[in-house]
Amino acid sequence: MIKKFLVLFILVWLQTNAQKAAIDSLFRVQDYLLEVKSSVNSNESPKKKLEKLNRLIQSASTQKDIFSRNITKISGNTEETTQLKSSLNFILQSLVLYTTDLKRNNMKSAENELKYMNKNISHLVYKIDFHCKMAKIKTEENTHK
Repeated sequence: MIKKFLVLFILVWLQTNAQKAAIDSLFRVQDYLLEVKSSVNSNESPKKKLEKLNRLIQSASTQKDIFSRNITKISGNTEETTQLKSSLNFILQSLVLYTTDLKRNNMKSAENELKYMNKNISHLVYKIDFHCKMAKIKTEENTHK
């Protein structure tokens, strides 16, 4: 009897910790997106801005992998997960295009990319926050049964 209870306790504990780790990872991606937004909107010199954007671009594939792995864990809706992954991909592509436009001094195109990122980063950050909160609620409900 005690062994069954112990096994059940360990399984619940492992699941809860995995869920918390996924949520923490998604919050790191959220912080990355907010840093991207802050960087593209900054009034820094073009050289400093490009350095910061290049650093963010270098970490983009890591952030994308973290996001893909963890959003799948906490979101129960496959279609929603696919849309969120696509949204992140488009934002990252827009970041690369924006950086290229700045290097080429193509301000009209850069302005379009800036508008796109400002709109879509805010939306994705909201969605990440929503899914993390829902996952926390679900975890708390499952652990308090």
